Amino acid sequence: MHPTGFVFAIALVVYLAFVVTGRVRLLAAATALLAASWLYYAASFLAQDFSLLEVAKNTNVGADWWLRLSASWAGTGSSLLLLSFFLGVFIFLVHRAGAPLKVARAAAAVLLLLGASAYFYGPFDTLQEATVGGGINPLLKSFWVSIHPPLVFLGYAGVFATSLALAYVEAVGLRRLAYAALAFLFAGLVVGGYWSYVTFGWGGYWAWDPVETAQLMVFVVAAAALHAPKALSDVKKASFLLAAGSVFLALFVTRTGMSPLHGFASPGAGGYLLLALSLAFLLMALRHLLVAKWAVENWGKMLTFLSIFTAGVFLYGSLLVPSLGVAFGLNTAPPQMDDGMWFYNPALYLLVLITLMFSPLIYLERGGKTLLLYVAVGAVASGALAAAAYVGAVPFSPKSHPLTNAAVGAALVWAAMGAGVILYSAYRARGRTSVLRILHLFLLLFFVAAVYSLPHAYSRAYFLDLYVEPGAEAKVAGVSIRVEDYQLGLSADKVDIYTVYRGNSVYQYAQYGLLSAGSLVSQARPFIEEGRRRVEGDPALSYLFALVKKPVHVGDLRIEAGDNVYFVENASVGAYVAHGGAGGLALMLYIWGNSPVNQTMTVEKPLVFKAGDAVVNVTGTLVSSGGALIPMSAVVEVGGVRRAVPMPLDMNLTLYYMTMTPGTPLYGLLQTPYLDLLSDVRAAHTFSDVPKAVPAEAFSKTVLAVDGRRLEAVVRYAINGEVSGIHGLVSAVVTVPRGLDDVYIAVFTPYVQGEFATYPEPMIYYLSQVCKTLNPRESLKLLALAAAGYNINLLSNADPQSFATTFLTALLELATLVHQYTPTQSEIHISVKTVPLVNLLWLSSLAAVILLFYLTRYE
Repeated sequence: MHPTGFVFAIALVVYLAFVVTGRVRLLAAATALLAASWLYYAASFLAQDFSLLEVAKNTNVGADWWLRLSASWAGTGSSLLLLSFFLGVFIFLVHRAGAPLKVARAAAAVLLLLGASAYFYGPFDTLQEATVGGGINPLLKSFWVSIHPPLVFLGYAGVFATSLALAYVEAVGLRRLAYAALAFLFAGLVVGGYWSYVTFGWGGYWAWDPVETAQLMVFVVAAAALHAPKALSDVKKASFLLAAGSVFLALFVTRTGMSPLHGFASPGAGGYLLLALSLAFLLMALRHLLVAKWAVENWGKMLTFLSIFTAGVFLYGSLLVPSLGVAFGLNTAPPQMDDGMWFYNPALYLLVLITLMFSPLIYLERGGKTLLLYVAVGAVASGALAAAAYVGAVPFSPKSHPLTNAAVGAALVWAAMGAGVILYSAYRARGRTSVLRILHLFLLLFFVAAVYSLPHAYSRAYFLDLYVEPGAEAKVAGVSIRVEDYQLGLSADKVDIYTVYRGNSVYQYAQYGLLSAGSLVSQARPFIEEGRRRVEGDPALSYLFALVKKPVHVGDLRIEAGDNVYFVENASVGAYVAHGGAGGLALMLYIWGNSPVNQTMTVEKPLVFKAGDAVVNVTGTLVSSGGALIPMSAVVEVGGVRRAVPMPLDMNLTLYYMTMTPGTPLYGLLQTPYLDLLSDVRAAHTFSDVPKAVPAEAFSKTVLAVDGRRLEAVVRYAINGEVSGIHGLVSAVVTVPRGLDDVYIAVFTPYVQGEFATYPEPMIYYLSQVCKTLNPRESLKLLALAAAGYNINLLSNADPQSFATTFLTALLELATLVHQYTPTQSEIHISVKTVPLVNLLWLSSLAAVILLFYLTRYE
């Protein structure tokens, strides 16, 4: 274990002593030790102490200091260490703010379990080998990784500690800390949405990814607990206990693989411990709910609580059920992406609308005729606008479902009416109540912006696609976009793609692929060599095989068939390989040109013409097929050597043909410098000769002028992403604010077209540049890893019989493209759409966070 682990263990021992004895001085000492432990751990990342395995996994030589620091919470176990540190700080603060000693001791006991869970993920494992570091996950290589996770973990720690305390005692200081926790968590949610918005290139900031849903669930459940009426003591206690337990459910969801974007690990023992903690708090909450006595003192407060609490329970249940399924070994996941939109949006939307319908009762405590009049006016106005939107008369989201348009229309009416009620109540209120009303107003604006912008942001249907050459200009979505420059380059920092990655699935596929491909090539090589010898020694054969790749122009042809004469203008002759008799292959000729001939005919007079270096003599039947004429009997003479066509291909010529033909498993074998290595099955037995330090990534930088404003869009290809099996391409996004709207511009790199697959140009550029610096053995291993990583989904589903040919096809095509690659000024694919009101979303959320922090100064 690394020395940082011993310091963390000492801190936990002191916490254990505090739990056992209850001495407050021990709590202060434990908090200080835990802070020192985290600082020591983070310093190991800043100093790049590669003897700590997590440092070797998540940093690399040349990484910026802020990225090295961020890497200290990038791992599964290390993120729990950061959460433990924040939780220790909040336990100390809630005790100082009035939490009973028993609550602090209970929270410290939970911290001990959280620390134990962290140990299960091995954050203190060591590495004995020299390395330059494997580098951070390419998707995390962003400024926002230094902001989003700490905010979320501060929120989680604060929600747990304050909720546990408020479940048993009411104190002004605890409420203040609870508002701070909500501010941290809401800020983390919004920053995570913005990170997604400017990173992934699909325009969306929310897709009900399970981890996003889990973070929202904690926020909503904690907010519900803060709104619980004081008179309902057992309900209030149950709400806070559920909020405390929701934190651990969220942590479990992050560690299950249920999320396509946040699936950082399988649960493991540490994950199941987190789920057990969540279930323990759920059972305590249920016990209090079952004995609770319900009474209504204020209908407004009760409705507010019930609407938020119902939303929280709905979110909690949608995550708990699939989490239990995972715990029992089932492949379950909560609704997400399109399914999530249709599952979560209607339910939560209705809860918000119900709250807005009863806003006079909630904010003004006025029911009766006032409430009836308000609801009636709102129902008529919202119904009318929703109907108009549904039939397309008022298209808020013209490419979305009619129900989406109707929902936007209804929401706008109720939001406008609710905003009026909230503003009036804020005007009449004073102090903390007024601030709370303004906070609710900004949250309402956040809801409006989300309802209006999300259909445009989420759906790709709103994109307009452009293909613009460097130096060219296009106008779309009300903006002028000019591609001023396009450059490719390599990063200066290095990563080790072997030391911390060997043994993963990509390495396994690459090694097995090379072994099976080597066996195949070693058996085929004698036949290929014989076929190449025969072709290179026979001018007619050589000519015919060349004709397969490139037809030869022969001019105008005159064909006499019985009493008819046909002319084929501007004709070319080519060759192709088709299935012949007895299951073998045969080489065939075809004639192509401008001709009205569309029928099979018999040539009465031999058709003799010169085709490059050859003389072609066609007799007998000409079969019309797909606009071409295919001779059933022809002789090709080159340099005095004659070959009859159709010509059956034996094994030697068939395999040689495959090495020359794109789309076949052997294509490129003779054009790459790896024939000898691939023929030696011993070359694949070890990957220890993989280079230990290669450039971290390649990039394509597109310089855009958007309405005269110069913007840079950098697409990155990180080799450690490919080797780790998550893919290394990270797209580029630029946004141009237009008031409260955004012009969203996703810039994609050009692709290099192969027969087997298409490859992002930075990937081919990267491999071509790096392979020039390596020996053939190292280059082959690098290409094998890149081919396995890029095609990992295909290879993982390939059956054993097809795996070898699939891998060899992918490897040889990639090698051929890499060794033949020449950078070109390709068209740049640009997708543009307008996302309405999205800037209102960011501004209203910022205001809400500020007000939540401001509330910490009030009772």
